[in-house]
Amino acid sequence: MSAGLIRLLLLLVGLVCGVLAFGYFTQAPWALATWPWKDGPLANIFVSSVLAAVSAAMLWVAVSGHLAGAAGGFLHVSTMVGGIGLVLLGGAVDAGAGPGAPALLCLVAAATGVAGFAWVRRLRLFDARPLPMALRVWCVIYLLILLPAGTALLLRVPGIMPWPVKPTTSAVYGCVFVAAAWSFAYPLLYPRIEHIRVGLVGFLAYDLVLLPPFFGHFDKVLPELRINLILYVSALIASALVSVYYLLISRDARVGSLAGIAVSRNAA
Repeated sequence: MSAGLIRLLLLLVGLVCGVLAFGYFTQAPWALATWPWKDGPLANIFVSSVLAAVSAAMLWVAVSGHLAGAAGGFLHVSTMVGGIGLVLLGGAVDAGAGPGAPALLCLVAAATGVAGFAWVRRLRLFDARPLPMALRVWCVIYLLILLPAGTALLLRVPGIMPWPVKPTTSAVYGCVFVAAAWSFAYPLLYPRIEHIRVGLVGFLAYDLVLLPPFFGHFDKVLPELRINLILYVSALIASALVSVYYLLISRDARVGSLAGIAVSRNAA
């Protein structure tokens, strides 16, 4: 498999995810029909934010050509869709239909992602500068948020998200959270700047999609879930600030997307 083909596939899948993210955000029926669990508008926006994160990360890699830096991202997506596939195999879907093709599609996508990870991790990094200590600390903080929350959701512990969640959907969200940990665990295992870039790009998209609806949710949130919303919004704001700083502002450890594209083109 060639680098050009992988970049083309990432571009196409990234565009599809972007279109779906828009559909879920606007509550379009054609988009909602692709999701077998129905938990209301805010849940649909959460799905939109996840798709937006995947789309932004894939499009960044496709445009920049920084395939080696996408290793953690491949593990992230593979774990997420693989976990959702396993939940589907349990047959727990709101529509009452069997898992069928969606579960198989998820598992095939997960296997493809693992294969992609094995291929890209052999490539040379364009930017092999050490990961700054501040970003290493941030990775640890994010892992301490994602893993406990994801585990609780997988165990179907109620009251984790800032809106009521059904048990089966809780397991799906748990897959999303636990899988997202790869975007921060991998840069800790291999602490180079290029390994954190994809995570920062993806999570910035995730933050920007969720923040406006979550701010609007303060007037509607159940009293017992208000603290969850406050903590979630605080984490989103912190994540967005860190991503903006290191992607666009920081000079000594800049990992910005425009700078990254310039590096890859000069290296080529």
